[in-house]
Amino acid sequence: MNKYDIIKTTRTYQKLVDDYKLGKLAHCHLLLSKDKLSREIFGACFAILAICGDSDEKVAHKIIKKVHPDVFFLPKSEGLKVEDVELVLERLNYFPMEADCKVFVLQNFSSATVQAQNKLLKTLEETPPNVYFLLCSEKEDGILPTIKSRCQTLELEPLSDSALNILVSEYTVDARTQEIAKFYGRGEMGRIEEALTNTEICEMFDLAVDIVANLRSSSEILGYTVKVNKFRSNLLKFVQIYADVLQEILRVQILGKCDYKNLQFESLKEKISKNAILALQSKLILIIEMIDRFCNTTLIIDNVLIETCKCKLLP
Repeated sequence: MNKYDIIKTTRTYQKLVDDYKLGKLAHCHLLLSKDKLSREIFGACFAILAICGDSDEKVAHKIIKKVHPDVFFLPKSEGLKVEDVELVLERLNYFPMEADCKVFVLQNFSSATVQAQNKLLKTLEETPPNVYFLLCSEKEDGILPTIKSRCQTLELEPLSDSALNILVSEYTVDARTQEIAKFYGRGEMGRIEEALTNTEICEMFDLAVDIVANLRSSSEILGYTVKVNKFRSNLLKFVQIYADVLQEILRVQILGKCDYKNLQFESLKEKISKNAILALQSKLILIIEMIDRFCNTTLIIDNVLIETCKCKLLP
């Protein structure tokens, strides 16, 4: 099962299939997902469904390779601009070349300029019967209410456990790395792939666990500063992983069960109290804001470690 097949197992995609079979596939959809890779793959799956009902492998292959003359993936850059919409409007004037319809997949739509959205609005209001639009976005913020009101909104759910198992099994990594990928991934395909292909993610996770388990006094901060400093170019990611580790420990403490048997959360729950985790989480929120404002990474790293020491003293 490939990534496209995995996306097709989601409830969101199956809803589209049901609408297609009933002849009720809406002409304008807004897809919301935090995961860029999932949005891209879903866009191709949507186009395949609209063009051939997902019944022609040759057509599907052309769409996936982005060479089908009736399927358009825009923009080429990060944000949709007026010139991109002008290209859409131009292509609306032509009859489909190979299929019975045309499909426009517009990625990163929340970063589209207001001018581009307004220029597209009339087309979404009066979409031709042989044209389908899929607007893909990480969030609703930045999308005009008039655009949203003309689209059927789809929210792509996290991947199921069975889909996650299939995805990670495609990679020749050990069981612990697979578990870290599932933990880090939050059910998002792109994040899971990142953890499976970028060893730095596992290293960040291991260091976060080491800090919770073994950092006991201010005299040890310097040694850990050196270790964390290895990730200075990705400091925000490390702090977020550290926060996720703390959140999972708290969940184990409250619920008394752990979904990640190959990781160390069961033992970590004895290393730090609930009160310490809650206090440290509030501190990390402020530190994450600091990362966006300051370039002194050493100061930020020291802040993380000092606050950890302070909070671990809480009962």
